[in-house]
Amino acid sequence: MCGRFAFYQEIEPLLDDLGAVDLADPHLRQRWNIPPTTPIYVVTESLGKDTGEVTRALRIARWGLLPPFAKDESFSSRTFNARRETLAEKPSFRGSLGHYRAIVPMDGYYEWVREGRTRKQPYFISPADGSPLYMAALVSWWKGPGGHEGPAASPDGAFLLSATIITRQAEGELARIHDRTPVMLRRDAVDAWLDTGMDDRHAAQEWVLEDSHLLADSTLSVREVDPAVGKVGNDGPELLEGPQRLL
Repeated sequence: MCGRFAFYQEIEPLLDDLGAVDLADPHLRQRWNIPPTTPIYVVTESLGKDTGEVTRALRIARWGLLPPFAKDESFSSRTFNARRETLAEKPSFRGSLGHYRAIVPMDGYYEWVREGRTRKQPYFISPADGSPLYMAALVSWWKGPGGHEGPAASPDGAFLLSATIITRQAEGELARIHDRTPVMLRRDAVDAWLDTGMDDRHAAQEWVLEDSHLLADSTLSVREVDPAVGKVGNDGPELLEGPQRLL
């Protein structure tokens, strides 16, 4: 799964790499301990209704997808991850699969391994070369009661943008840490995932099930990090201190 991650990279290189316009205003601060239901960056593509032009944009969303039928924001505490195997079936996600796909950029994510009866050791999983991770995701513009505020709200407050990170069954070394892992896309697969032309949810389901789009696990590194990351209130680069090994 992916229940905590870090994003501390600079925005401009990210925008340049993805060819995205910056619609994230104001920007989020650098964070090393991001939990569900908080604001995160997402990258989306949308087709202009009048112009027919495609816009790729960096936006801010609430982490935890809010489908149209969600009664309140607390629903997002259960939908911050989505299993790729059942996206087209689950009511919470199938409506976004055909038209509201996204990626979540990050520097790395955390998983915990139990050591003994009480201790859990956190690990930070990130590209060994320091490049960003691009996680396959879905978004939803949730209307709810309207009058939304904060960085994930539309300018008029009518909608709230929300997101979920897609996961898959872990394999190999990653499976020793957790049985699920995010769907980490290769950079050259990002364009196809965001493509508005893939507007059928069943086609999108088939695409995301294909492992050829995934970043190779062998390019990742795993490091033991400070157990203080387990407390949401702790933040800062010191949380990443610890030994590192390649998968």
